Amino acid sequence: MPPTLSGRVFKSRKSKTKGTLHQKNHRWESFTTKISKLHSLDPLRRVRRHDLDNEDLEATTSYLRNGLEKWAELNLSKGFTSFKRELQPLCDSLPQILHFEGRIMDLLEKYILVQDLESLEPLFDLLTAFAHDLGTRFEKHYPRALSLIIQVASRPQDVAVIEWTFACLAFLFKYLSKLLVPDLRPTYDLLAPLLGKARNPAHITKFAAEALSFLVKKAAAPANREKALIPFIQHVRDDFNASRDDRHLELYYHGLMTMFSEAVKGQGYGIHTTGPDILKALTSSVPNDQCVSLEPINWSEVVCGVLISLVHHSTAETFVSIPKAIADAATADESRAEFPLHSTRFRSVFLKSFQRFVIQHWSQNSNEDMLCVFLPRMIESQALPSVGDADAFSLPQSWQDQIVAKFERLEISPFPEQGASGAYDKDPKLHYFEQLPPGIIA
Repeated sequence: MPPTLSGRVFKSRKSKTKGTLHQKNHRWESFTTKISKLHSLDPLRRVRRHDLDNEDLEATTSYLRNGLEKWAELNLSKGFTSFKRELQPLCDSLPQILHFEGRIMDLLEKYILVQDLESLEPLFDLLTAFAHDLGTRFEKHYPRALSLIIQVASRPQDVAVIEWTFACLAFLFKYLSKLLVPDLRPTYDLLAPLLGKARNPAHITKFAAEALSFLVKKAAAPANREKALIPFIQHVRDDFNASRDDRHLELYYHGLMTMFSEAVKGQGYGIHTTGPDILKALTSSVPNDQCVSLEPINWSEVVCGVLISLVHHSTAETFVSIPKAIADAATADESRAEFPLHSTRFRSVFLKSFQRFVIQHWSQNSNEDMLCVFLPRMIESQALPSVGDADAFSLPQSWQDQIVAKFERLEISPFPEQGASGAYDKDPKLHYFEQLPPGIIA
Protein backbone atom coordinates (compact mmCIF):
# COMPACT_ATOMS: atom_id res chain seq x y z
CA MET A 1 0.00 0.00 0.00
CA PRO A 2 2.85 2.50 0.48
CA PRO A 3 2.64 5.35 -2.03
CA THR A 4 6.27 4.92 -2.93
CA LEU A 5 5.47 1.76 -4.82
CA SER A 6 3.32 3.33 -7.48
CA GLY A 7 2.91 7.02 -6.75
CA ARG A 8 -0.42 7.02 -8.57
CA VAL A 9 -3.35 7.73 -6.31
CA PHE A 10 -5.97 6.12 -8.52
CA LYS A 11 -4.77 4.43 -11.68
CA SER A 12 -6.57 5.33 -14.88
CA ARG A 13 -7.80 2.60 -17.16
CA LYS A 14 -5.77 2.24 -20.33
CA SER A 15 -6.94 0.69 -23.56
CA LYS A 16 -5.40 -2.64 -24.42
CA THR A 17 -5.35 -1.87 -28.13
CA LYS A 18 -3.88 1.04 -30.03
CA GLY A 19 -6.21 0.89 -33.02
CA THR A 20 -8.32 3.67 -34.48
CA LEU A 21 -10.98 5.00 -32.12
CA HIS A 22 -14.50 3.91 -33.01
CA GLN A 23 -16.86 6.33 -34.76
CA LYS A 24 -20.13 4.87 -33.48
CA ASN A 25 -22.48 7.24 -31.67
CA HIS A 26 -23.81 4.49 -29.40
CA ARG A 27 -21.51 1.78 -28.16
CA TRP A 28 -21.69 -0.33 -25.02
CA GLU A 29 -19.03 0.36 -22.40
CA SER A 30 -18.54 -1.21 -19.00
CA PHE A 31 -19.18 0.76 -15.82
CA THR A 32 -15.43 0.85 -15.05
CA THR A 33 -14.61 2.21 -18.53
CA LYS A 34 -17.21 4.96 -18.26
CA ILE A 35 -16.09 5.92 -14.76
CA SER A 36 -12.44 6.11 -15.85
CA LYS A 37 -13.36 8.80 -18.39
CA LEU A 38 -14.97 11.12 -15.86
CA HIS A 39 -13.42 13.94 -13.87
CA SER A 40 -15.36 16.01 -11.34
CA LEU A 41 -14.08 19.32 -12.71
CA ASP A 42 -14.71 18.57 -16.39
CA PRO A 43 -18.09 20.40 -16.38
CA LEU A 44 -16.30 23.60 -15.34
CA ARG A 45 -14.02 23.32 -18.38
CA ARG A 46 -16.74 23.05 -21.00
CA VAL A 47 -19.92 24.93 -21.85
CA ARG A 48 -22.76 22.92 -20.42
CA ARG A 49 -25.15 25.34 -18.75
CA HIS A 50 -28.05 27.22 -20.32
CA ASP A 51 -26.86 30.56 -18.95
CA LEU A 52 -28.26 33.97 -19.68
CA ASP A 53 -27.23 35.76 -22.85
CA ASN A 54 -24.95 38.76 -22.41
CA GLU A 55 -27.69 41.11 -23.59
CA ASP A 56 -30.32 39.57 -21.30
CA LEU A 57 -29.09 40.49 -17.83
CA GLU A 58 -32.17 42.35 -16.62
CA ALA A 59 -33.40 41.93 -13.06
CA THR A 60 -36.59 40.26 -14.34
CA THR A 61 -34.71 37.22 -15.70
CA SER A 62 -32.79 34.50 -13.90
CA TYR A 63 -30.66 31.41 -14.40
CA LEU A 64 -33.34 29.29 -12.73
CA ARG A 65 -36.12 30.54 -15.01
CA ASN A 66 -34.05 30.08 -18.17
CA GLY A 67 -32.99 26.61 -17.07
CA LEU A 68 -36.57 25.60 -16.33
CA GLU A 69 -37.67 26.69 -19.81
CA LYS A 70 -34.88 24.65 -21.37
CA TRP A 71 -35.60 21.47 -19.40
CA ALA A 72 -39.36 21.81 -19.95
CA GLU A 73 -38.65 21.08 -23.62
CA LEU A 74 -35.98 18.41 -23.06
CA ASN A 75 -37.44 16.36 -20.21
CA LEU A 76 -41.03 15.12 -20.22
CA SER A 77 -40.71 12.55 -17.43
CA LYS A 78 -43.56 12.27 -14.98
CA GLY A 79 -41.47 13.33 -11.99
CA PHE A 80 -39.98 16.42 -13.61
CA THR A 81 -43.32 17.47 -15.12
CA SER A 82 -44.83 17.42 -11.64
CA PHE A 83 -41.87 19.44 -10.30
CA LYS A 84 -42.18 21.98 -13.12
CA ARG A 85 -45.89 22.45 -12.42
CA GLU A 86 -45.15 23.36 -8.79
CA LEU A 87 -42.09 25.52 -9.48
CA GLN A 88 -43.33 27.57 -12.43
CA PRO A 89 -45.58 29.99 -10.44
CA LEU A 90 -42.65 30.76 -8.09
CA CYS A 91 -39.97 31.83 -10.59
CA ASP A 92 -41.45 34.25 -13.09
CA SER A 93 -38.81 36.84 -12.18
CA LEU A 94 -35.68 37.18 -10.08
CA PRO A 95 -37.43 39.21 -7.35
CA GLN A 96 -40.07 36.49 -7.13
CA ILE A 97 -37.36 33.81 -6.80
CA LEU A 98 -35.76 35.76 -3.97
CA HIS A 99 -39.14 36.07 -2.24
CA PHE A 100 -39.96 32.34 -2.54
CA GLU A 101 -36.43 31.00 -2.08
CA GLY A 102 -37.42 28.86 0.90
CA ARG A 103 -40.28 27.16 -0.96
CA ILE A 104 -38.12 26.64 -4.04
CA MET A 105 -35.43 24.94 -1.97
CA ASP A 106 -38.08 22.74 -0.34
CA LEU A 107 -39.32 21.67 -3.78
CA LEU A 108 -35.81 20.85 -5.00
CA GLU A 109 -35.12 18.82 -1.87
CA LYS A 110 -38.43 16.98 -2.11
CA TYR A 111 -37.94 15.82 -5.70
CA ILE A 112 -34.19 15.10 -5.49
CA LEU A 113 -34.74 12.83 -2.49
CA VAL A 114 -37.04 10.69 -4.65
CA GLN A 115 -33.90 9.93 -6.74
CA ASP A 116 -35.88 9.34 -9.92
CA LEU A 117 -33.29 8.52 -12.59
CA GLU A 118 -35.23 10.35 -15.32
CA SER A 119 -35.51 13.56 -13.31
CA LEU A 120 -32.20 13.90 -11.50
CA GLU A 121 -30.22 15.60 -14.28
CA PRO A 122 -32.55 18.62 -14.67
CA LEU A 123 -33.07 18.82 -10.89
CA PHE A 124 -29.34 19.00 -10.18
CA ASP A 125 -28.86 21.51 -12.99
CA LEU A 126 -31.64 23.71 -11.60
CA LEU A 127 -30.17 23.44 -8.10
CA THR A 128 -26.93 25.00 -9.35
CA ALA A 129 -28.91 27.62 -11.31
CA PHE A 130 -30.80 28.47 -8.12
CA ALA A 131 -27.51 28.87 -6.24
CA HIS A 132 -26.19 31.06 -9.06
CA ASP A 133 -29.22 33.35 -8.78
CA LEU A 134 -29.05 33.69 -5.00
CA GLY A 135 -25.29 34.12 -4.69
CA THR A 136 -24.32 34.73 -1.04
CA ARG A 137 -27.99 34.40 -0.03
CA PHE A 138 -27.66 30.69 -0.80
CA GLU A 139 -25.46 30.26 2.30
CA LYS A 140 -28.39 29.20 4.49
CA HIS A 141 -29.42 26.56 1.92
CA TYR A 142 -25.90 25.25 1.30
CA PRO A 143 -25.85 22.56 4.04
CA ARG A 144 -29.14 21.13 2.74
CA ALA A 145 -27.90 21.16 -0.85
CA LEU A 146 -24.65 19.45 0.12
CA SER A 147 -26.55 16.88 2.16
CA LEU A 148 -28.72 16.06 -0.88
CA ILE A 149 -25.64 15.51 -3.03
CA ILE A 150 -24.02 13.29 -0.40
CA GLN A 151 -27.18 11.19 -0.02
CA VAL A 152 -27.35 10.55 -3.76
CA ALA A 153 -23.61 9.92 -4.13
CA SER A 154 -23.52 7.51 -1.18
CA ARG A 155 -25.88 5.04 -2.85
CA PRO A 156 -24.96 2.74 -5.77
CA GLN A 157 -25.84 4.71 -8.90
CA ASP A 158 -25.63 4.61 -12.67
CA VAL A 159 -22.61 6.32 -14.26
CA ALA A 160 -24.80 9.14 -15.59
CA VAL A 161 -26.19 9.88 -12.12
CA ILE A 162 -22.65 10.00 -10.70
CA GLU A 163 -21.66 12.48 -13.38
CA TRP A 164 -24.70 14.72 -12.75
CA THR A 165 -24.16 14.59 -8.99
CA PHE A 166 -20.54 15.67 -9.03
CA ALA A 167 -21.13 18.20 -11.82
CA CYS A 168 -23.68 19.81 -9.48
CA LEU A 169 -21.15 19.74 -6.63
CA ALA A 170 -18.47 21.32 -8.84
CA PHE A 171 -20.80 24.14 -9.91
CA LEU A 172 -21.88 24.80 -6.33
CA PHE A 173 -18.23 25.12 -5.35
CA LYS A 174 -17.62 27.47 -8.27
CA TYR A 175 -20.54 29.79 -7.58
CA LEU A 176 -20.06 29.80 -3.80
CA SER A 177 -16.25 29.78 -3.68
CA LYS A 178 -15.99 33.30 -2.22
CA LEU A 179 -18.33 32.22 0.55
CA LEU A 180 -16.70 28.84 1.24
CA VAL A 181 -12.97 29.46 0.81
CA PRO A 182 -12.38 31.57 3.96
CA ASP A 183 -13.17 28.46 6.04
CA LEU A 184 -13.22 25.12 4.24
CA ARG A 185 -13.42 23.06 7.42
CA PRO A 186 -17.25 22.80 7.63
CA THR A 187 -17.46 21.74 3.98
CA TYR A 188 -14.66 19.23 4.49
CA ASP A 189 -16.33 17.72 7.53
CA LEU A 190 -19.54 17.18 5.54
CA LEU A 191 -17.67 15.61 2.60
CA ALA A 192 -15.24 13.52 4.66
CA PRO A 193 -17.39 10.35 4.38
CA LEU A 194 -17.20 10.60 0.58
CA LEU A 195 -13.42 11.17 0.77
CA GLY A 196 -12.97 7.68 2.18
CA LYS A 197 -13.67 8.19 5.86
CA ALA A 198 -16.75 6.00 5.42
CA ARG A 199 -17.13 3.00 3.16
CA ASN A 200 -17.72 4.13 -0.43
CA PRO A 201 -16.61 2.94 -3.88
CA ALA A 202 -13.15 4.17 -4.86
CA HIS A 203 -14.51 6.22 -7.76
CA ILE A 204 -16.81 8.17 -5.41
CA THR A 205 -13.81 9.01 -3.23
CA LYS A 206 -11.88 10.09 -6.31
CA PHE A 207 -14.62 12.40 -7.61
CA ALA A 208 -15.25 13.99 -4.21
CA ALA A 209 -11.52 14.64 -3.81
CA GLU A 210 -11.29 16.18 -7.29
CA ALA A 211 -14.25 18.46 -6.62
CA LEU A 212 -12.89 19.66 -3.27
CA SER A 213 -9.46 20.28 -4.83
CA PHE A 214 -11.03 23.22 -6.70
CA LEU A 215 -11.62 25.00 -3.38
CA VAL A 216 -8.15 24.07 -2.08
CA LYS A 217 -6.62 25.87 -5.05
CA LYS A 218 -8.71 28.94 -4.22
CA ALA A 219 -7.62 28.73 -0.57
CA ALA A 220 -3.97 28.80 -1.65
CA ALA A 221 -4.31 32.21 -3.33
CA PRO A 222 -2.13 34.88 -1.67
CA ALA A 223 -5.14 36.65 -0.15
CA ASN A 224 -6.39 33.46 1.55
CA ARG A 225 -3.24 31.43 2.18
CA GLU A 226 -2.50 32.23 5.82
CA LYS A 227 -6.08 32.37 7.08
CA ALA A 228 -7.64 29.63 4.92
CA LEU A 229 -5.10 27.12 3.58
CA ILE A 230 -2.89 26.49 6.62
CA PRO A 231 -5.78 26.03 9.12
CA PHE A 232 -7.51 23.75 6.61
CA ILE A 233 -4.45 21.51 6.17
CA GLN A 234 -3.98 21.33 9.93
CA HIS A 235 -7.64 20.37 10.34
CA VAL A 236 -7.36 17.62 7.71
CA ARG A 237 -4.14 16.32 9.31
CA ASP A 238 -5.71 16.19 12.76
CA ASP A 239 -8.81 14.42 11.41
CA PHE A 240 -6.65 11.88 9.59
CA ASN A 241 -4.54 11.21 12.67
CA ALA A 242 -7.71 10.75 14.72
CA SER A 243 -8.85 8.10 12.22
CA ARG A 244 -5.68 6.00 12.47
CA ASP A 245 -7.56 3.00 13.88
CA ASP A 246 -10.39 3.18 11.35
CA ARG A 247 -10.71 0.18 9.06
CA HIS A 248 -11.31 2.50 6.09
CA LEU A 249 -8.06 4.39 6.67
CA GLU A 250 -6.41 3.23 3.44
CA LEU A 251 -9.25 4.60 1.28
CA TYR A 252 -9.25 7.82 3.30
CA TYR A 253 -5.50 8.05 2.77
CA HIS A 254 -5.92 7.76 -1.01
CA GLY A 255 -8.76 10.28 -1.01
CA LEU A 256 -6.64 12.90 0.74
CA MET A 257 -3.71 12.27 -1.61
CA THR A 258 -6.03 12.79 -4.58
CA MET A 259 -7.48 15.99 -3.15
CA PHE A 260 -4.11 17.63 -2.54
CA SER A 261 -2.36 16.33 -5.66
CA GLU A 262 -5.23 17.53 -7.89
CA ALA A 263 -5.03 20.92 -6.18
CA VAL A 264 -1.33 21.20 -7.05
CA LYS A 265 -1.66 20.00 -10.65
CA GLY A 266 -2.22 22.45 -13.49
CA GLN A 267 -3.29 22.04 -17.10
CA GLY A 268 -1.51 19.37 -19.14
CA TYR A 269 1.71 18.33 -17.40
CA GLY A 270 2.05 21.62 -15.58
CA ILE A 271 1.88 22.71 -11.95
CA HIS A 272 -0.79 25.20 -10.87
CA THR A 273 0.44 28.65 -9.91
CA THR A 274 -0.57 28.02 -6.30
CA GLY A 275 0.79 24.45 -6.37
CA PRO A 276 4.20 25.15 -4.78
CA ASP A 277 2.52 27.04 -1.93
CA ILE A 278 0.16 24.11 -1.28
CA LEU A 279 3.08 21.66 -1.21
CA LYS A 280 5.09 23.98 1.02
CA ALA A 281 2.20 24.14 3.50
CA LEU A 282 1.81 20.33 3.37
CA THR A 283 5.52 19.80 4.02
CA SER A 284 5.47 22.22 6.95
CA SER A 285 2.47 20.41 8.43
CA VAL A 286 4.37 17.11 8.89
CA PRO A 287 5.21 16.69 12.60
CA ASN A 288 8.90 16.26 13.43
CA ASP A 289 8.32 12.85 14.99
CA GLN A 290 6.87 11.59 11.68
CA CYS A 291 9.88 12.69 9.63
CA VAL A 292 11.67 9.50 10.64
CA SER A 293 8.63 7.37 11.52
CA LEU A 294 8.50 3.83 10.13
CA GLU A 295 4.74 3.47 10.60
CA PRO A 296 3.02 2.20 7.41
CA ILE A 297 0.34 4.94 7.25
CA ASN A 298 0.69 8.38 8.77
CA TRP A 299 0.44 12.01 7.68
CA SER A 300 3.97 12.05 6.25
CA GLU A 301 2.95 9.18 3.94
CA VAL A 302 0.05 11.29 2.64
CA VAL A 303 2.43 14.14 1.83
CA CYS A 304 4.93 11.76 0.21
CA GLY A 305 2.11 10.26 -1.86
CA VAL A 306 1.15 13.72 -3.12
CA LEU A 307 4.75 14.38 -4.12
CA ILE A 308 5.13 11.07 -5.97
CA SER A 309 1.84 11.65 -7.78
CA LEU A 310 3.24 15.00 -8.97
CA VAL A 311 6.41 13.27 -10.20
CA HIS A 312 4.26 11.03 -12.42
CA HIS A 313 2.15 13.98 -13.59
CA SER A 314 4.85 16.53 -14.45
CA THR A 315 7.90 16.78 -16.70
CA ALA A 316 11.47 17.72 -15.79
CA GLU A 317 10.72 21.31 -16.85
CA THR A 318 7.43 21.75 -15.01
CA PHE A 319 8.62 19.99 -11.83
CA VAL A 320 11.32 22.58 -11.06
CA SER A 321 9.23 24.62 -8.64
CA ILE A 322 8.37 21.61 -6.44
CA PRO A 323 11.85 20.83 -4.97
CA LYS A 324 12.32 24.53 -4.26
CA ALA A 325 9.03 24.63 -2.33
CA ILE A 326 10.09 21.62 -0.25
CA ALA A 327 13.51 23.13 0.45
CA ASP A 328 11.92 26.45 1.46
CA ALA A 329 9.60 24.65 3.88
CA ALA A 330 12.50 22.67 5.38
CA THR A 331 14.79 25.67 5.85
CA ALA A 332 12.01 27.91 7.20
CA ASP A 333 11.68 25.69 10.28
CA GLU A 334 14.92 25.97 12.29
CA SER A 335 14.02 22.97 14.43
CA ARG A 336 13.87 20.84 11.28
CA ALA A 337 16.90 22.23 9.47
CA GLU A 338 19.28 19.75 11.14
CA PHE A 339 16.73 16.97 11.50
CA PRO A 340 18.38 13.69 10.45
CA LEU A 341 16.87 11.34 7.88
CA HIS A 342 16.81 7.86 9.34
CA SER A 343 19.10 5.60 7.31
CA THR A 344 16.60 2.72 7.27
CA ARG A 345 13.93 5.12 6.07
CA PHE A 346 16.15 6.41 3.26
CA ARG A 347 17.03 2.91 2.11
CA SER A 348 13.43 1.67 2.09
CA VAL A 349 12.09 4.71 0.22
CA PHE A 350 14.88 6.02 -2.02
CA LEU A 351 17.71 3.51 -2.39
CA LYS A 352 16.53 1.71 -5.54
CA SER A 353 15.54 4.94 -7.26
CA PHE A 354 18.85 6.55 -6.25
CA GLN A 355 20.76 3.56 -7.64
CA ARG A 356 18.96 3.90 -10.99
CA PHE A 357 19.69 7.64 -11.04
CA VAL A 358 23.42 7.03 -10.51
CA ILE A 359 23.54 4.35 -13.22
CA GLN A 360 21.70 6.44 -15.81
CA HIS A 361 22.83 9.99 -15.08
CA TRP A 362 26.21 9.97 -13.31
CA SER A 363 28.00 11.43 -16.36
CA GLN A 364 25.50 14.20 -17.15
CA ASN A 365 26.38 17.83 -16.47
CA SER A 366 28.02 18.19 -13.05
CA ASN A 367 26.50 15.03 -11.56
CA GLU A 368 29.84 13.24 -11.31
CA ASP A 369 31.47 15.98 -9.22
CA MET A 370 28.41 16.19 -6.96
CA LEU A 371 28.25 12.42 -6.43
CA CYS A 372 31.97 12.26 -5.65
CA VAL A 373 31.30 14.59 -2.72
CA PHE A 374 28.06 13.08 -1.44
CA LEU A 375 28.55 9.32 -1.86
CA PRO A 376 31.30 9.00 0.80
CA ARG A 377 29.23 11.11 3.20
CA MET A 378 26.15 8.97 2.58
CA ILE A 379 28.13 5.78 3.26
CA GLU A 380 29.56 7.30 6.43
CA SER A 381 26.08 8.22 7.68
CA GLN A 382 24.82 4.72 6.73
CA ALA A 383 22.30 6.14 4.28
CA LEU A 384 24.00 3.82 1.76
CA PRO A 385 24.94 0.24 2.66
CA SER A 386 28.62 -0.46 3.29
CA VAL A 387 30.80 -3.02 1.49
CA GLY A 388 30.00 -5.82 3.91
CA ASP A 389 26.23 -5.56 3.48
CA ALA A 390 24.38 -7.97 1.24
CA ASP A 391 22.82 -5.14 -0.77
CA ALA A 392 26.01 -3.07 -1.07
CA PHE A 393 25.84 0.01 -3.28
CA SER A 394 27.61 -0.48 -6.64
CA LEU A 395 28.91 2.10 -9.04
CA PRO A 396 28.16 1.54 -12.73
CA GLN A 397 31.00 -0.23 -14.55
CA SER A 398 31.53 2.69 -16.93
CA TRP A 399 32.15 5.04 -14.01
CA GLN A 400 34.50 2.57 -12.31
CA ASP A 401 36.54 2.32 -15.52
CA GLN A 402 36.75 6.10 -15.77
CA ILE A 403 37.92 6.48 -12.16
CA VAL A 404 40.67 3.91 -12.63
CA ALA A 405 41.70 5.45 -15.94
CA LYS A 406 42.11 8.88 -14.31
CA PHE A 407 44.43 7.52 -11.62
CA GLU A 408 46.42 5.56 -14.19
CA ARG A 409 47.00 8.72 -16.20
CA LEU A 410 48.19 10.50 -13.07
CA GLU A 411 50.74 7.77 -12.29
CA ILE A 412 51.99 7.46 -15.86
CA SER A 413 52.04 11.23 -16.49
CA PRO A 414 52.97 12.95 -13.20
CA PHE A 415 52.74 16.63 -12.49
CA PRO A 416 55.20 18.71 -14.53
CA GLU A 417 57.22 19.88 -11.53
CA GLN A 418 57.97 16.24 -10.60
CA GLY A 419 59.66 15.40 -13.89
CA ALA A 420 59.46 12.12 -15.82
CA SER A 421 58.43 8.95 -13.99
CA GLY A 422 59.45 5.38 -14.35
CA ALA A 423 57.55 2.72 -16.20
CA TYR A 424 54.10 1.70 -15.06
CA ASP A 425 54.71 -1.76 -13.56
CA LYS A 426 51.77 -2.48 -11.20
CA ASP A 427 49.47 -5.48 -11.47
CA PRO A 428 46.45 -4.15 -13.47
CA LYS A 429 43.84 -6.14 -11.56
CA LEU A 430 45.16 -5.17 -8.13
CA HIS A 431 45.70 -1.60 -9.23
CA TYR A 432 42.09 -1.38 -10.48
CA PHE A 433 40.59 -2.06 -7.05
CA GLU A 434 43.07 0.17 -5.26
CA GLN A 435 41.86 3.22 -7.16
CA LEU A 436 38.15 2.89 -6.33
CA PRO A 437 36.81 5.04 -3.48
CA PRO A 438 36.56 3.28 -0.10
CA GLY A 439 33.14 1.76 0.66
CA ILE A 440 32.18 1.33 -3.02
CA ILE A 441 32.36 -2.15 -4.47
CA ALA A 442 32.88 -3.12 -8.06
